[in-house]
Amino acid sequence: MNLAILIDAENVLPASADIIFSHAASLGAVLHREIYGAATALTAWVAPVLKYAIHPNLTIKAAKGKNSSDIALVIGAMDLLLAGDVDGVIIASSDSDFSALSIRLRNAGIEVIGMGTDKANELWRTACSSFVVLQPQKAQPAPAKAEAAQPAPKQPSRAAHAPGRTHAERAEAVKAFITRQLESRGGRIQTGMLFPLLNRLPEYQADKKGSGKKPLNYLTSTFGDAFVFEESADGNSWVSLPAAGPIADEEPAAVEVMEDELPDVPAEEDEASAPAEEPTGELPAYEEEAPQPDPLALLMEAGLAENVASQIVSIFTQSDNQRAAYNRLRSVFGSTEGRRFYQLVKEIAGRQ
Repeated sequence: MNLAILIDAENVLPASADIIFSHAASLGAVLHREIYGAATALTAWVAPVLKYAIHPNLTIKAAKGKNSSDIALVIGAMDLLLAGDVDGVIIASSDSDFSALSIRLRNAGIEVIGMGTDKANELWRTACSSFVVLQPQKAQPAPAKAEAAQPAPKQPSRAAHAPGRTHAERAEAVKAFITRQLESRGGRIQTGMLFPLLNRLPEYQADKKGSGKKPLNYLTSTFGDAFVFEESADGNSWVSLPAAGPIADEEPAAVEVMEDELPDVPAEEDEASAPAEEPTGELPAYEEEAPQPDPLALLMEAGLAENVASQIVSIFTQSDNQRAAYNRLRSVFGSTEGRRFYQLVKEIAGRQ
């Protein structure tokens, strides 16, 4: 499961950070790590923010008693819903004001894991798909002065705090993430789509930086035995599961999918454009078959960037039907853009 963590810094203690991220790691890959609060609240969270690479969202209270941080968290959650790249959201707060937000996310098919103290009321708990009670360890009392002073333990380096403390652990997390992306996309994904997703994965960032290699070189050298890396005729790079087969097997289907699976041109247009059949006693002269239009070129002529057009063609090529393609477009580009691109493809197909 792809996850996002949203933390209410004004409602959750920093001592709960280890519990929050440990539980998240048991559920899946964390793509987004966000914390919201005023300056005072965020200052207390500095250590966990550095340890877990959490993105801080500072809010300024314009007036006393206003819930600026709560509103910012809700906006962040709705942005995630629009982006469509997560299956679950962890909301770390005991504030029942987030109950309506949880219900909205669940209605959209996103699992909501609430995390708060045992004082969280029943409304907030039941609004979530599941609820985890945060019980951070209490601070231990200082040793008696009579005891001999012990040398302070050596502070771990920042590298020890990096997600996945060894190359093998980080690489395994990256491999599992890529596998999930491939399985959800029919076994193949263009690197132009994969790298933006990988950049949100801390394990990938840490391991790639440690290797000193460029993104594609890092993938091919680290996962050459697990995945197939190919370049299509148009120069785009692809990553595939071994069972997906060579990319050349699927390329000819691009035009067919865009023309055959989308609604046909209306009957009256078909009749008007069809040549009249006239009987003749002579054999028809051989005519060279007109070349089929390139869907990528048609989308680019409609004003789309090459990488976006390439993603759209790939989605239609790999989808079993119109509904699957429509849902995939909304998942990749968001509801509004996905719907617009789907209508654009229908219009182009109708003109052919």
